[in-house]
Amino acid sequence: GTKGSADLSATIKGRSVKIEIKWGKDRQSQEQKAYQEQIESAGGIYYIARTFDDFVEWYDQKIQNF
Repeated sequence: GTKGSADLSATIKGRSVKIEIKWGKDRQSQEQKAYQEQIESAGGIYYIARTFDDFVEWYDQKIQNF
């Protein structure tokens, strides 16, 4: 795989979506930050999920705006 790539990758309604899962004190590496920048500059969506509830709320809001 690509160094720094997200934990989950999906295409939702034609858009590239990358989801990085972080738990507790876990933080993004420099490679992950660079990967996020590449995805977002290409028009993709990158999200860091820290709790399942926050992810569900983000997903529901984001999908409504597609």
